[in-house]
Amino acid sequence: MLPAGCAGTQNQKEPDTKGIKIGDLAPTGKRIQPKVLHTINIEVIRYELPAENIASLDGIWQILNPGSLRYNDSNSFAANGLRAAMGEFATFNKVSEMLKSANAKNLPTTSLLMSDNQPELLHITRIPHKIIIPYIDRQGAVKNAEVGPGNIGLQVFARQIISSSMSPRTDRTSSSAVSIRQLASIHVVPAILADTEGVAPALAEQIRENDLRIYSAGFSAIMKPGEFVLLSPIEYKQDETTATSRFFTKPGPKPAIRVFLLVCVSIF
Repeated sequence: MLPAGCAGTQNQKEPDTKGIKIGDLAPTGKRIQPKVLHTINIEVIRYELPAENIASLDGIWQILNPGSLRYNDSNSFAANGLRAAMGEFATFNKVSEMLKSANAKNLPTTSLLMSDNQPELLHITRIPHKIIIPYIDRQGAVKNAEVGPGNIGLQVFARQIISSSMSPRTDRTSSSAVSIRQLASIHVVPAILADTEGVAPALAEQIRENDLRIYSAGFSAIMKPGEFVLLSPIEYKQDETTATSRFFTKPGPKPAIRVFLLVCVSIF
């Protein structure tokens, strides 16, 4: 038997790295660019206003701009008993003070950090079992839908828009003449969605076939940070066919209406 061991290090040749740059070591082929995640932060401030004080909102509507909104069907939106308008940062505190003066109760705020085309449900209440409900569809047609068990709320869709504009006060040949504005397209639809948490994907897809989105009561807005939308009923009315009844009113010994402020906080 002969003794065996490791060869001496004096026989190993050091790798020749002279003249080689780090960039030369990168793998060849098409490089994958990192995907930028666009997010939009929407703060939803909720209020409960005594139904008898709904006339106090008249002063608020006068300082907001309803013409900035786009409705899926303006006639059906009104038939559902809803009203909405936009405001800017300068009017936000004034609107808050007017709601406070109307004895509106401030409910917990919900923060929605949304990615492009990833909707979120703003939860309002829950349907514990399956029921058939009437609702007002497009062109005022009354339809029936089987829903539940599931969650009642406002489904919010968001998409970022990058808009560039040329400043008239600068030289058009200069790169500083172009300004970039970040905007968000916000779409809101009253919805009743089935609860599929913990359910197998195939079964969940089947359950979601009964989801109801009342597109006739939906609207869209193009917003920039600091702008907000006020959404509330036109009046307190217990009519089971309207979106107002199920989404925006609270019946009982002390009836109330729900008022929503959707504030665009940031876009990045």
